[in-house]
Amino acid sequence: MKNLSLGQARRLSLLRWTLPRAPASNAHQAIQEAYNRLFAQHRVVGGAVSLVRRGKLLATFTYGNARLELPIPVAPDTLFRIASVSKTIVAMGVMALVERGLLTLDADIGETLGYPVRNPAFPDVPITLRQLLTHTSGLRDAPVYEGPGISGALTLKQMLSPPHVARCFAPVPPGESFHYSNFGAGIVGSVMGVATGAHFDDTLQASLFEPLGVTGSFLPQRMLPFVDRLASGYRVSLLPRPTRIAYDAPALAAAPLPIPDPERDFAHAPGRLLISMPGLTKLLRLLGSDGEVDGARVLSPASMDELRAVQDHRGSVTGRAGRGLGVSYCPQVMGREMVMGHQGVAYGKNCEMWIDPATGDGVAMATNGGLLFATNKLVHCGWGAARLGFEVLERLE
Repeated sequence: MKNLSLGQARRLSLLRWTLPRAPASNAHQAIQEAYNRLFAQHRVVGGAVSLVRRGKLLATFTYGNARLELPIPVAPDTLFRIASVSKTIVAMGVMALVERGLLTLDADIGETLGYPVRNPAFPDVPITLRQLLTHTSGLRDAPVYEGPGISGALTLKQMLSPPHVARCFAPVPPGESFHYSNFGAGIVGSVMGVATGAHFDDTLQASLFEPLGVTGSFLPQRMLPFVDRLASGYRVSLLPRPTRIAYDAPALAAAPLPIPDPERDFAHAPGRLLISMPGLTKLLRLLGSDGEVDGARVLSPASMDELRAVQDHRGSVTGRAGRGLGVSYCPQVMGREMVMGHQGVAYGKNCEMWIDPATGDGVAMATNGGLLFATNKLVHCGWGAARLGFEVLERLE
């Protein structure tokens, strides 16, 4: 854990709204105790939070257990499955392939996949990566994707062909309106795989993770060397019943590594990234940067600008997207005019990654299970953790 400097601690001792008054020397512990209370209130099994100040790591706070069976406590380098926060990282990988000329945001994805992809109600309108990354393609999850698709009984081509394809699309023109879709986000990973001839995780390893020194993968088998650091996932109930395991991280890591197959890899990209908190924090810093972090340039400034730009009426998005490429915006909900990033809620857990583009201040959070009350489309625990983090950072102004 990185401790705060004495000057930072003195300023943080002025906190009143969320943190108790504390001597400057105890400010770091006061913040830790505030997160302890927040996580305990939501019955979080284990979690970690990192604060970024003006694009640099400020401090990391940990809580609880990564796994209950042994138990194993959460450490600063514990690897969490971060659910839909993964979508932002996948979008960064897409921009790396766009820079290499292997993909184009507004091209028909059928040209890459090798077969037509169309909403049957709008057969003349192509589906593009820009639409998939902004959830404006019209693709929806239920019932084919969440049934035989996610189970592996159907290939991607089968789902996007008759008789199933009609059930995969909402009756809206591609590019015109927002409809959140894990299926659409998954297809992005398949398109990346076809374009490179390898699993999309390979692209992320080569273009982002290795240059930045990030430990993480969408394939848990690749994390087997770090099995002692893996956090399993748990479902926590309000009812008087035991906490249940939602996914067994060591078991997944020990399974055979699958042969790359874009026709069956579409389930990974929407939310299966396993990553350490230092790694997630570097990617948060990348989101607020010009494409360079700690001397490693992984994307051009133009690519970062495109990634973050509101995509309304941009390229093949002909209507309102209200977001960037794999990037969501939250105005005036965390004590800031605007923060951008993504939230993840799945497998009983809640993860967050938000940065203030005006200041470079940010908060990254990962948990592996807890009570998932929701308000204003944000989960209480995640909103509280982000709000607390941004309040700490605001006091450093």
